[in-house]
Amino acid sequence: MLIPAVGATLLTSCQGVWIQEDKDAFYEACMDDANTWTGDPAKSKQYCECVMVKVMERYPDVNEALDHIEELSRDPDIQQCKIPILK
Repeated sequence: MLIPAVGATLLTSCQGVWIQEDKDAFYEACMDDANTWTGDPAKSKQYCECVMVKVMERYPDVNEALDHIEELSRDPDIQQCKIPILK
């Protein structure tokens, strides 16, 4: 699942804010995961952009996002990102 993979990728982040490197790592991990279930890079991109916005809005501090990584994988708001993709 996306969220644990992202957590492992971002473990070295210690500055708190989402720097470009954090965003890139999150997006890449998301795309790798999403491509396995969408089978379509365009749909994966749409999904990951949605997830990234929601995660960054909820947790402006990357470390806080990492502290809640398991909750994020079950978050209904983030799950909403799948709805347009699965139609």
